[in-house]
Amino acid sequence: MIKNIFTFVFLSFTLVAFAQKKPLTHDDYDLWKRISDTKISNTGKLIVSVIETTTKRGDGYVKIYNTETKNDFTFFNGYDTSITEDENFVVFKRKPSYKTTRKEKKKKVKKDKKAKDDLFIYDVINNKLYDSIGRVSSYKISEKSNGWLVVKKFKNAKPDKKNKKEEKKEKDTVKVKLGKAFTQDYVLVYDLKAKKKDTILQVKDFVLSEEGDQFYYTQTNHSKKGKKGKENRKRDLGVFSYNAVTKTKNVIDTTRYLYDKLSVDKTGSHFSFIAVKDSTHVDSLKHELFYYQDNKLISIVDSLGKNLRNNWELSDTKVSFFSEHGKRLYFYSKPKTIFQNDTTLLEDEIPQVDVWNWKDKMVQPEQNARLEELKNEAFLSYYDIKNHSVVKLQDDFMDNLILDKDNEQEFILGTTGSPYDVQRSWHFPWFRDFYVIDTNSGQKRLALAKAALQPILSSNGKYALYYDIEQKNWFSLELESLKKTNLTKEVDVAFYDEDDDHPMLPFPHGFGGFDKNGNALIYDKYDVWKVALSGGTKPVNVTTNGRKRNIEYRTLQLDDKNRNQASYSNGELLITSFDKTTKASGLYTLVNNKLKEKIKPTEFFINDFDKAKKGELITFTKQNFDTFEDLHYTNDDFDKTDQITNVNPQKENFKWGTAELFTWKSFDGKKLEGIVYKPENFDPSKKYPLITYFYEKRSDSYRNYYTPRPSASTVNPSYLVSNGYIMFVPDIVYQDGKPGASAYNCIVSGVEALEKQGYIDSENMGIQGQSWGGYQVAYLVTVTNKFKAAMAGAPVSNMTSAYGGIRWQSGLSRAFQYERTQSRIGKNLWDGFDLYIENSPLFGIPKIETPLLMMHNDKDGAVPYYQGIEMFMGMRRLGKPAWLLVYNDEAHNLRKEKNKQDLSIRMMQFFDHYLQGKPAPLWMTKGVSRVDKGKDFGYDLEETPLSMQKATPSPN
Repeated sequence: MIKNIFTFVFLSFTLVAFAQKKPLTHDDYDLWKRISDTKISNTGKLIVSVIETTTKRGDGYVKIYNTETKNDFTFFNGYDTSITEDENFVVFKRKPSYKTTRKEKKKKVKKDKKAKDDLFIYDVINNKLYDSIGRVSSYKISEKSNGWLVVKKFKNAKPDKKNKKEEKKEKDTVKVKLGKAFTQDYVLVYDLKAKKKDTILQVKDFVLSEEGDQFYYTQTNHSKKGKKGKENRKRDLGVFSYNAVTKTKNVIDTTRYLYDKLSVDKTGSHFSFIAVKDSTHVDSLKHELFYYQDNKLISIVDSLGKNLRNNWELSDTKVSFFSEHGKRLYFYSKPKTIFQNDTTLLEDEIPQVDVWNWKDKMVQPEQNARLEELKNEAFLSYYDIKNHSVVKLQDDFMDNLILDKDNEQEFILGTTGSPYDVQRSWHFPWFRDFYVIDTNSGQKRLALAKAALQPILSSNGKYALYYDIEQKNWFSLELESLKKTNLTKEVDVAFYDEDDDHPMLPFPHGFGGFDKNGNALIYDKYDVWKVALSGGTKPVNVTTNGRKRNIEYRTLQLDDKNRNQASYSNGELLITSFDKTTKASGLYTLVNNKLKEKIKPTEFFINDFDKAKKGELITFTKQNFDTFEDLHYTNDDFDKTDQITNVNPQKENFKWGTAELFTWKSFDGKKLEGIVYKPENFDPSKKYPLITYFYEKRSDSYRNYYTPRPSASTVNPSYLVSNGYIMFVPDIVYQDGKPGASAYNCIVSGVEALEKQGYIDSENMGIQGQSWGGYQVAYLVTVTNKFKAAMAGAPVSNMTSAYGGIRWQSGLSRAFQYERTQSRIGKNLWDGFDLYIENSPLFGIPKIETPLLMMHNDKDGAVPYYQGIEMFMGMRRLGKPAWLLVYNDEAHNLRKEKNKQDLSIRMMQFFDHYLQGKPAPLWMTKGVSRVDKGKDFGYDLEETPLSMQKATPSPN
């Protein structure tokens, strides 16, 4: 009896223990997946989703869901999906397993020997796999033509020699010559209905049209790299077409040396390519442009520059393209560049120098960052197919063209920033001039001078809509007459962001697309307004109650090919809502100027909408802090919605938490919002360690889900609450010239208000931020000892040196962001010198008593790497506990998964030690020497408490 009781108790205890949730660890990140791609078939019959591991360290799957039969099909590691026009087949690739690719990397398997992708075809009607093809490089399927696809295959693997005896025997026999399929990649033309494959060898490139039954391709002999990487290329075999219905091949041209940059219109009846006539040296090829239709090949641009400006040449880096209805062939050309190279100089006699000139429109680092773009810069002209003439639209004065959707309107816009380029180093927004260009003649007329924002062409080709940032109103520009009309001057609401706190003119709330009648839909802070571009009628507030109810209404623009068009469902305008008070979101349609509720605002954030092209099916995701953003759909006008994915069921095995909105008043009396994340089974009578994270205003993200994942730069809310922390995310508002003091005003007041709730362990509070948030962390520890530990990612420490620095990724001067944008000083260094000193953490280092962990990477393209070094060296000099993590060849935020994992471990070891009293890791106590780098990570924990100075929390 006693034995039975013991057994019962033991089993009960075991079952309870088994059912208990566990805290997240750094080893659990690979369990989480995400939906990386979703496609809807034309009528909405099929929804195809690709699910992959968030960290890429694992395997995913493709899920095919049939909305008519409710059948679904999942396939291991599927991706790169396509659905045929008739919705009878789904085509996708399957990548090798993560285990296989990891093993190959470890063994350093050569590229040709690595496992390759396979291609699979799924039969929708019979809900099963239809066929498969191995060793696939890529494939293309015609968007609107059924029945065939083109598959590019890697060259066939050479047969393995089975054993040494056979190998020895081969030496005594004639060597078997393998075919072209073993030496070059090739393509298969696959007939879906017959399961038949036609093989075309030696294919260099190919293009498919959207609708046609033929494709175009080039063939070439195998090319090898010669000395110093130069190509020793054999002659291309020619350019050809292939009809997938008749399965016939047609020769277009075989007389040229090289063929490149294939382009086809959507019907497949118009085709173009560039070619090189002679086998000249690769660096001095003379390219020609050809147009092909109805078995006729026409030369548009020849090697002598026919149809080009004097001393111009055809661009060989940009692909030509056809207008929507095949009326125009657009192509690129550029001025010839001729250098007088001194060929007598040795390489080590040529100076390597960047020459900076104060009149340069672009400083040298920006030129370097945009080097490929500048080298490949070319300008647009078009060939009029009906009239056999060429119109030159763009010259080297005009930076960009703004084309209409079909690329066939009479008037378009051209833009240049040339008169204002030097000012871009310190001024923002950047000014540009906009010209109206007559596409029939190429004539241009100045329409808008010194404009900050780009106009939007109307769908009827008569107007452009633009926002004047200085007049703070929306205008229309009549393209033919250049007449400007103020569309919103009679409306007594602001169409600019009233809450913007940067030292610059505020941007507008935005443009919501054109409605089906051609009216512009524009936003104020809350509502959507309908505006006639003629200006003949007064703007109408179509959502009416947003300002009164503190709800933000916005339209949806779901057409990938026409993002300037607002979207409809059953002929009714789709409008989303976001309650600024509760952060709840919903979906409405506009019917007879009244909002009709489709998705009731609840505890979820609803987003990522998409719609079937020829049907009314709509997909969307729902999320909140406790719920992953799984995919849902409706195909009955929202009478019913269904969830079709369950991507992360393993979440139920882990401790999670809750999110709550929190309000307080800053020290200067402003009402502020923030988010408090609490652990699961929160007990208000307990004291919890606190980590405060911040970046501008984040309270609108209250209902967001946060996937547990290795950190690119910041703490993860889900991880923190799972491990017993409370996380606080306060909103921050700024005063010009006082970014540091503004942060203190909002963040510290919020922390103190939270402390008064009674559940915060005031002796164990930390702060963390990245970039602009990292700067504020570095500043705060110089003015308060409230926090026991702090982590700053990529912090600016010295605004005087940062002001004159460069954002290396873009090559831009950093001055504009201090004078006009995020850094919010509002003055240049000389007029506001005291402000630059006052707001710089470097000069407050003597006051620091808080241990500080920093990350600043040596390829940071946003905040110069030396900013972190200045802070670290100052703290080191004054004996302040500081650590600096520098990830090699990494950017502002970490990109490599291995480094994200490392940062996650070190950052939490740091906070766990100071805020939860856990032993310190060896990298904190003893460091990691250069000799041990990559061998000893220093993660092991000290057996005894950390024998170093700790920060002692004290009142401000």
